[in-house]
Amino acid sequence: MKRFFALLVFMLMLLPVASLAQEAGFTSEQLALRSEIFNFIRQEGFVPELDSDGDIKFKSEGFTHYIVISKSDSSPKPMYLTMYRSFNYPESYSQQCVVLATRNLNLYKGIKVVCFEDSFRIGAEMFVRDAESFTSVFYRLRDLIGHATEDFLDECKAASKEYGSTADIGLPFIITNVEVANCDENNNVIQDFGSTIWDFKTMYLTPRITIKPLEGNGTHKLYIKFYKGNELRTGSSSPEGYSYSSEVTISGTGEQVITLSGWGSSTAGHWPMGKYRFEFWYGDYCIGSKTFNVN
Repeated sequence: MKRFFALLVFMLMLLPVASLAQEAGFTSEQLALRSEIFNFIRQEGFVPELDSDGDIKFKSEGFTHYIVISKSDSSPKPMYLTMYRSFNYPESYSQQCVVLATRNLNLYKGIKVVCFEDSFRIGAEMFVRDAESFTSVFYRLRDLIGHATEDFLDECKAASKEYGSTADIGLPFIITNVEVANCDENNNVIQDFGSTIWDFKTMYLTPRITIKPLEGNGTHKLYIKFYKGNELRTGSSSPEGYSYSSEVTISGTGEQVITLSGWGSSTAGHWPMGKYRFEFWYGDYCIGSKTFNVN
C-alpha cells in the first residue's frame, strides 16, 4: 500500500510538469482556443496529440498536420493560427528552383509556402476570434494545402525552365548556408558560429549567411524573421511582419559570406533553452532559414 501511494504521488508530481511544458507562454484565451480545436479534431475522427511545443499534431489522409496557435499576440483577440504540413526537398530540383516555385504557390488564397534549410512547409494562416472561425473552414484549408502540395512539382518544373531569367523577377541572390553565433553588443563572438550555444551566456544571436549571387553587384534589403519556438519576436522598431532588416551588398559573382546583425540583449542569459529559427525574406521569397537550439 505504501509503495502504491508513493507511486501515485510521484505520478501526480509529474503531471503538472508536463502540463506546464505544454502551456508555458500561452494566454488563457489561447489555451481555450487550442482546447476547443483539439476536441473538434478528435470529434471528427482524427487522433490529435500535443507535441513538445504545445502544438496540435494529427494525421489526415496519411499525412501529419500541425496546428499552431501563436503565443506572440498580447491582446486576447484576434489570435493567429497556422495549419501546415512539412516536406523534404525533392532531390530532382535545386534550391533555386524550390525558392522560385514558392512565388506561384503563394498565390493560393490562404496558403503560404516557407522554405527551411532542409525542408519546406505548406500552410494556411489566419486570424481567428473563436474556434468556429477555424473549424468552419478546416476541411477547406486542409484541401487547399493538399492541392498546393500536388502542384508543387509542377511549379518546380516551371521554375527550372525559368531559372535562366531569374533576375527578371527581382531575385538577386539565394542563401546556401546559415550559421549562428552568440555575440555581445560590440559584435564580439562569445560562442562561435556553428558551436553549441549555452543559455546562460546568450546575448545577441547572430546569423552568418553564405549567398550565391544571381545578378550583378548591388545592395539589397533583406528582411529577417526571428522565432523562439513558433513565436515571432518583434520590437518597437520592427518592420511589420518581421523582426528586423539588414542590407546585403553583392560584390562579384562568386559565393560570399556575410555576417548580419544579431537579435537579443546586452544582458547575458537573455535567451532560455529551446528551439529558435531565423528566416530570411526578399520580397515574397523566403530564400533561406536556420533552425537551431539554445542549450
